[in-house]
Amino acid sequence: MIEVLGWIGTLLVLIGYWANSNSQHRLAMTTWIVGDIIWITYDIFIENWSHMVLSSVIIGINIYGIYKIITNGRLSR
Repeated sequence: MIEVLGWIGTLLVLIGYWANSNSQHRLAMTTWIVGDIIWITYDIFIENWSHMVLSSVIIGINIYGIYKIITNGRLSR
């Protein structure tokens, strides 16, 4: 069952990449963050600390990106 969690996180991150490539930045950032939160949960269960840190940093980068885009008034959809 825990493996399904990893696949759900992967699917959401891939949807985020697709959304970003189609200029749907709000959807991209949201699905990336949710996907990475799921990956962090998965990583805790399987004790994959290096990937957990990577996912945490990526969430921080996405939150910073959202902040920069909103303050510049360019967040689409």
